[in-house]
Amino acid sequence: MINFNITDYEDFKYLFGFTIHGNGEKSRKNKILLQHLKNRALLRYCRQHNDRSLLRIRNMAELKKVILESIQKLGKEDKELTNKVELIGKTYWSSQYRTDSLQGLCEDFDKRSVRYVNVKTERVFKMKAGKFFTAIIRETGIGRILSQQVINWLSEEFTQDWMTYTYGQTPEVELHVDDNFRLIYDEDECRGFNGCSCMVGRDRHYFYENSVDAKAAYLLDKDGYVLSRAILFTDVYDQYGKKWRLLERQYSKESNEVLKRLLVDLLIKGNYIEGYKQIGAGCSESRAFVANDGSSLADMKFSIRCNLDTHETLSFQDSFKYYDYDNNIAYNYPEASYDYCLDTTDYNLEGDEDEEDQEYDEYHDYNCQSVRMCYYHGEEIDVDVDNLEDFIYVESEGEYHHKDDVTQCDACGKWIVKEDATYNPEAEAYFCDDNCEEEYIKENFHFSEYDARYFYREEDITEINSWDDETQTYRQITISKDSLEYLITTRQVFGAGNIWFIDNRYEALKSA
Repeated sequence: MINFNITDYEDFKYLFGFTIHGNGEKSRKNKILLQHLKNRALLRYCRQHNDRSLLRIRNMAELKKVILESIQKLGKEDKELTNKVELIGKTYWSSQYRTDSLQGLCEDFDKRSVRYVNVKTERVFKMKAGKFFTAIIRETGIGRILSQQVINWLSEEFTQDWMTYTYGQTPEVELHVDDNFRLIYDEDECRGFNGCSCMVGRDRHYFYENSVDAKAAYLLDKDGYVLSRAILFTDVYDQYGKKWRLLERQYSKESNEVLKRLLVDLLIKGNYIEGYKQIGAGCSESRAFVANDGSSLADMKFSIRCNLDTHETLSFQDSFKYYDYDNNIAYNYPEASYDYCLDTTDYNLEGDEDEEDQEYDEYHDYNCQSVRMCYYHGEEIDVDVDNLEDFIYVESEGEYHHKDDVTQCDACGKWIVKEDATYNPEAEAYFCDDNCEEEYIKENFHFSEYDARYFYREEDITEINSWDDETQTYRQITISKDSLEYLITTRQVFGAGNIWFIDNRYEALKSA
């Protein structure tokens, strides 16, 4: 394992071992990272360039950071990639695209698309963010050898980051950082949170008011309702005595990832935090913090002051859950000396419960305070409301479905169940319905006026001069290159080089 930052087989199992769920299903941890490290083409590349940085990676935050920095660096060094593509404050390089003064923002405020200039035609287009970023990645030498799973993941990550960024450029939300813990746990103020947070509506906010040093960080919509919220621990110390301000795991309306990212993004811009709990898979791990620049803090050992007596109110803790009662310290790592684990829905350390009875989570195989019905591979299953990170809320169904069973409509961005979606193999895209498919094709494909159909690649289309009987002149229309080649071969057009003419009078002219 000399090429990788893995010490032995036990370390490998820690990183990539299987998790067995209560229903007997197994899933491997860090599957995308493992696929990346198994990539033989990448291994050859790293050996040839004597650079192991792309291999010595232990978590997803580091994988994203290292790959994107490599794509930016190698793109800049590639003499064929001469055009700047500026996105979210970072510069990428391309041979076929560039961004203008709007730096990718669409004038119609389309949050899922990137505005770009085709350098060949100097015309402005827009393309779905994930598709555009995939094209940028694949232009670089390193991008051409990355595994498809990694490219898909980076594309999805960029789509979420781009939507977060564009949301911030067209403000529709308001950031608050204060002591109003009651508000962010009030079920009347947090509409749509009951399916993703077990502490909503249970009067557990007193823990943050009385036992720890913290602030409530949250976004309000235009009507004053909470869209996204998290606890901001203001006095966190690492093993070296350095003080941090760290944002705990984020929750949002209907588990919307973009709203979580927007909360983090605005807190960073406002200089409220130095780090935050990573968003998405693995967010419930106690050490899954990342710094503001996206670098992993998983190797750091953090602690906070916590003055919690056995009878006092406790709110479920994801990170600082290892509690040293005698010294009033809560740690985020189990090696510390601790007396209690605070990742419990018990009302206090004495084990008292709310009036509700304990319920059974079939997916994770444990008892919890509250469950909700979800769908796993089409079957109904009860899942802990505080541990729904493997499930996505599908608004059109009003249900939670497992992340492997859903996808996003490539046109409108709404989550849909795969088996109910319309799939277009040529576009490699899923859609809610025919209307979304039609809209997507119009926006992302290229129309041939001669063929009266759309084509996926811009390079499949060219132009021809067609006689217009009404105006008695030739006008340029689009035509597929295959059709033009056929017309040339069958001598139904005249011209030369790149200039061709088609004329409904042509046969008569030839006979005259």
